[in-house]
Amino acid sequence: MLGKLMKAEAGPKPLLLPQLYVDLDVLYRGRGSSGVVTILGQHLIISRQLCLAGFEQAQLARVRQGHAALVRIDGQAKAGGAWIADGQDYEALRNALQVYERQLCVAPPAEVQIAQATMASMLAARKQNPAGQKAACAR
Repeated sequence: MLGKLMKAEAGPKPLLLPQLYVDLDVLYRGRGSSGVVTILGQHLIISRQLCLAGFEQAQLARVRQGHAALVRIDGQAKAGGAWIADGQDYEALRNALQVYERQLCVAPPAEVQIAQATMASMLAARKQNPAGQKAACAR
């Protein structure tokens, strides 16, 4: 499974991507955790910010679908299930990570840092105002 995820492509590969694909594989195998979902979610927020900054902008829907899949996976796990990505949720997450991979190959490091800072600010704001979290996720 992991081999299919990591098929060789031309161009440089950011170093963090293999771990994200390992995390996706862990979810696929039903051995995920809240930490895995959190890490993937943070990177999809960065990807969303990069889309909004013009990097793979046409793929914003795929990134949002990946995030929605994480929300479903987390909800199912909290309702007594396991953290598992299968079927459409797995496909949505894989597609979103592929978008993120392309973004990291073309976006200047400064743009990635801006997206990371925005993600950190968003998460800090959510910690201060948990009631506003649902409204922020709907955007």
